[in-house]
Amino acid sequence: MARVVDQGRWGDLVELFGPSGGTRGCWCMARRLPSRVVAANGGAENRAALEGFVRAGMPVGLIGYVDERPAVWCAVAPRTEYYAIVHSRVLPIDEPENELVWAINCLFVKSGYRGCGLTLPMVEAAVEYARSSGARVVEAYPVKTMPGDPGRGVLSTFLDAGFTTYAEERTTAKHNVVVRRNL
Repeated sequence: MARVVDQGRWGDLVELFGPSGGTRGCWCMARRLPSRVVAANGGAENRAALEGFVRAGMPVGLIGYVDERPAVWCAVAPRTEYYAIVHSRVLPIDEPENELVWAINCLFVKSGYRGCGLTLPMVEAAVEYARSSGARVVEAYPVKTMPGDPGRGVLSTFLDAGFTTYAEERTTAKHNVVVRRNL
């Protein structure tokens, strides 16, 4: 069961990410803020930034629960909220100011719950959340196959959720693709 993160669920998100803040103290700020800011911030500053977004009532994402325990995170918000996506030199982004395009930026599954099939339901819940919030398109940036950045999700998960391939990163590695789902 997925729930929108709000002030009442902040403690669940802290429990989910643990003391490390998810991946390397990121607290899911890696694309929301300029990379130089995230790098200069420590885990405490990134945590404070995410908490500030939550306290302000901004959309940040969903928590998925297993047996009432927080187990999985999906960052989803208007694409305009993700500085590093809108200003990317490798992602082919059109209409960067379009607030009707939402982005799934991150999937994080807590240790102990990995391999349990939790990401597909989270992607589907994120699509419904975006739709109910007025989005007309949901975009994501998964890896084609592993190894890669698992925090972006795997292409097959998004294809199973009804996304279609839109473009590939403009890099020589081409490990990531841009997928979209029209709502």
